[in-house]
Amino acid sequence: MEASNSSADRRQGSQDRRQTSQDRRQGSEDRRQSSENEELSSLLRENVQFSVDTMFAYLRDVLYHSKDANLDPEQLDELFRDLAQGMLFIGQCVNESRALANELARGNLESTITISPGNDIASGLKNLQSTLKHISWQVKQVAKGDYHQKVSFAGTFSESINDMIEQLKERDRALHAEIETNQRLAADAHNTVLLLESITKGIEELIVVIDCSTYEWLYTNHEPSRFLPNLESVNELKAILNMKLEDYNREPTAADDGETPVPAREKAPLQDLVELMGEDGSLCQFFSVMGYPITWMGRASTVLVLVDVTAEQREREQLEQVAFYDTLTSAYSRHYGMLTFERWLIEKQSFVVAFVDMDGLKYVNDTLGHTIGDEYILSTARILTGFGEQTILCRLGGDEFMLLIRGFSIEQAREVLEEMRERLAANFDGAYNRSFSYGLVEIDEENTRSASLLLSIADECMYDDKRGRKKERRAEA
Repeated sequence: MEASNSSADRRQGSQDRRQTSQDRRQGSEDRRQSSENEELSSLLRENVQFSVDTMFAYLRDVLYHSKDANLDPEQLDELFRDLAQGMLFIGQCVNESRALANELARGNLESTITISPGNDIASGLKNLQSTLKHISWQVKQVAKGDYHQKVSFAGTFSESINDMIEQLKERDRALHAEIETNQRLAADAHNTVLLLESITKGIEELIVVIDCSTYEWLYTNHEPSRFLPNLESVNELKAILNMKLEDYNREPTAADDGETPVPAREKAPLQDLVELMGEDGSLCQFFSVMGYPITWMGRASTVLVLVDVTAEQREREQLEQVAFYDTLTSAYSRHYGMLTFERWLIEKQSFVVAFVDMDGLKYVNDTLGHTIGDEYILSTARILTGFGEQTILCRLGGDEFMLLIRGFSIEQAREVLEEMRERLAANFDGAYNRSFSYGLVEIDEENTRSASLLLSIADECMYDDKRGRKKERRAEA
């Protein structure tokens, strides 16, 4: 019995040892399998993370760096390859939509960019392209004058375009009405110009219409050569008139208060005298000029009326010669001298007035004749011109002269007159003595005396000089 139990115990112990060994082998196998599973799981996670990162990077590049966007499904885990194919299509749709949007933004409505089938992302842009192309065509028709066009498929934008078309229609109607009015006015103006031309052809004076901007001669009632001796004179006249018009057009056309503009038609007329030079440099022809601003055939212009006043000017010059100059000596006349005297006093100028009286002229005229007396007067006048251009020499009449002397003090003027008197006597060896007496008055800006009073004082000083010299001669005799 005991032996039987012992054998059974040994068998049980052997089974237990085999079971323990099997359990150890199973544990080892389980640990190896667990390690392999962990390695596979780690590898799978890495593949998944790589695939996710790669697809995310592709989407980012598609949105922000489309040229750099690249995705190869074969490099991804097999589980993500179908998804990658879908993302490639999305990227293609986005790029096609972006390209079309850029073309539309640049105004290229005729873009031929191909849109892939199934690209619903770009469908809205394609519809917008079609709408804009149609609107563009309608706008072109409106530009051609077809104001019946209406836009009815662009919402609020349609209302704005339709309002613009209505406004253009009204403006076009008003413009056509204005054109018709202007055409009638132009026809009336043309007829008026024709009438004016026919009228002015019968006027003897030269009438010229000149453009205010270009100074082009738009009209003349006669050829300028009718009034001028040669082409050079015609060109000279044109140049002078252009310069006068430049000055006339630069004059302000505002009222005195500087605020209210004065219309050009109310501008004061141009009045001037044109002097033409001869080949020798002398004045040979004179024209009086009257100018008025007008509109000639729609152009701002000035009409000039030129009258040949050469004969009148010559006569005036002769009268001035008689009035302002002494015919014998060519010195200034008493009239001109007194006008200058009074003007210098008004201008508060500083100068010396000299009253000069020739000695013995009456004796020469009575005994030797007026021809000899005139020679005596001419010699005295020539001597008295020695003060220079700033001095006015005038013959008061008979044997009397007046000098208005600038740039000399009274003492300097006295020295010059003494030297002149000596030269007058020294340069003559005849049947009589040549000499003169003089009186001087110095005038400054504080003077309040009149010209006639100052001349009377100089006259008294001259007589003092004459009496003093007579005493000297009697004393010497």
